[in-house]
Amino acid sequence: MKLKRHHTVPLHRQLGAALARAIRSGEIRPGERIPSEREICETYGVSRTTVRQTIQDLVASGLLVRVPAKGTFVVRPKIDQDLSRVVRFSDAVSAAGYKPAAGLLGIRTAPAPEAAAKALGLSQGETVIIVDMVSTANGAPLAFYRIHLPPDTGEPTARALLAAEAEGRVTFGLVLEHVRRITGLEPAQVLQTYEAVPASDEIARILQISEGAAVVASARTVLTASGEPLTHDDAYYRGDRYRFTIRRAYSI
Repeated sequence: MKLKRHHTVPLHRQLGAALARAIRSGEIRPGERIPSEREICETYGVSRTTVRQTIQDLVASGLLVRVPAKGTFVVRPKIDQDLSRVVRFSDAVSAAGYKPAAGLLGIRTAPAPEAAAKALGLSQGETVIIVDMVSTANGAPLAFYRIHLPPDTGEPTARALLAAEAEGRVTFGLVLEHVRRITGLEPAQVLQTYEAVPASDEIARILQISEGAAVVASARTVLTASGEPLTHDDAYYRGDRYRFTIRRAYSI
């Protein structure tokens, strides 16, 4: 397909529209690398300068992403999570057309970090059960969870998670499900904060991103209607794959 020279629309914009159509039609799918500059030049009859300007424009528009030493790829649709209600990871991922899964990375007993101890109403240095989990979409890691549980609920929950992992059915939601069974208490409130932070070496390794890459860090405490804390977790979401949306009533 050759582009129209001496047209009112510049060549790089014609090429950009052609590549965008190929992406939207599924000819080039999300996550796939686009053809090389040479291939695009031959296909559309344009110079490398035109191709480079076009790719730069499509990267700036968010349709393409450059990956160092690998090439330029079509951006995958982001996971869009509604903040106006509690949404399961699996539901948000499935709604975006991906296959969700979760894996247990480790369980240990350790002194509660200051923020977790405060959230759970524990004394400084009191021990908690810490559960590390990762959630994936089509096998790619998207979110890392570090869950803090008091020993009385954490130990039996840990045993249940290990059993579920052995059977290939572990999920993030199982944690709260077992806490409810053990305590008989119902979760009714969620106190949650979000902030953008650079990925630490540990987070980068787990999420398979570069150290220092943008992640959305969340601290969440689940409470009963009377305000009794049930669980506290720290979560880290890939900034390049996640988006959070909230719908609110407008008032002046």
